Amino acid sequence: MTSQERSPAGYTAERHPELFKERPAKGNKPGQLSRAQLDEFYTRGFTLVRDFFAKEELDALKVDIAAKVSELADKLYNAGKIKDKHKGLGFYYRLCAIERDFPGANIVLLKMTPNLPPSFRAIAAHERMLNLLEDIVGPNISFNPVWNLRTKTPNNAASTVPWHQDSGYFDVESYNALVVTAWVPLLDANEQNGTLQMFGVDMAKDPVTLDVPYGSFLLFNNFTPHRSLNNRSDVVRWSIDFRWQRTGTPAGLFGLKPTCEVRRHGEPDFRPDWDSFDSVDRNRAQLESMAWDDSAADEFNILMSGPWMKKWEIVNHNKHTDEFEKNSEDWKLEMLHG
Repeated sequence: MTSQERSPAGYTAERHPELFKERPAKGNKPGQLSRAQLDEFYTRGFTLVRDFFAKEELDALKVDIAAKVSELADKLYNAGKIKDKHKGLGFYYRLCAIERDFPGANIVLLKMTPNLPPSFRAIAAHERMLNLLEDIVGPNISFNPVWNLRTKTPNNAASTVPWHQDSGYFDVESYNALVVTAWVPLLDANEQNGTLQMFGVDMAKDPVTLDVPYGSFLLFNNFTPHRSLNNRSDVVRWSIDFRWQRTGTPAGLFGLKPTCEVRRHGEPDFRPDWDSFDSVDRNRAQLESMAWDDSAADEFNILMSGPWMKKWEIVNHNKHTDEFEKNSEDWKLEMLHG
């Protein structure tokens, strides 16, 4: 590279093919993938895992989310932001109505959910899921702090995510870590309501649009290019992405929050320390690391930002990146390194 050339702050020229060559031995525990599925995960970067969860497991997630939506409605109503709580609408419609009354309500909901509700913890430490992960990351497994509740309301540009790799949001110290994502939709996800598209390893081929039935999930890694489509239906396309990695590898969240150990080899009675994990509010830590004023304390602020923005050469803009660039001179570049 010449002295005149400039690379983005997140570029390191690192290569880590060993992450995909050094595979743990194939196990034979309940929930583990077939050899064909593992091969697809390693060669294409993703695989669809069908009919994995019981209905009651995902229904429990919906109950906890519905409670947070009610809390959101109360908060907005009591603050005079909305005039109707829309109590009579169901799980897939209520947030749509609240969002129409207060654009950005879905962002407020995300900021109101810093900790893992009980049903989310159950998935994060799910016995069969951890068995599955053993074949990829080994027997010592930690939960990554970058989990997300996705509130994709209809025709909402703010929730339509362009092509990216998850490592683009992680710090550079984590580039040698394999982080495995389970993208779990809470309905039958399809092209109409905003499912995911994957590129896989071969970028020359067309994107793959994946229908993901309720009870199934997409498994992919932090290097797999993917995006979500616009939700052209009339319901919320609820989904959650959970992430795990080998214990001892970098969390990737710029030193703001560590991982949580969920399985320890040789200790079948091991239990995660969720209270310690939840003692750090990731959303607030991200905002405070970037705040130039009191915006991090504003519970109705609908802007999202984080230290990963310092990594990017921003070529597509929205209200979040506009605010970042307006104030970027005030943020510290060393946040890139935690």
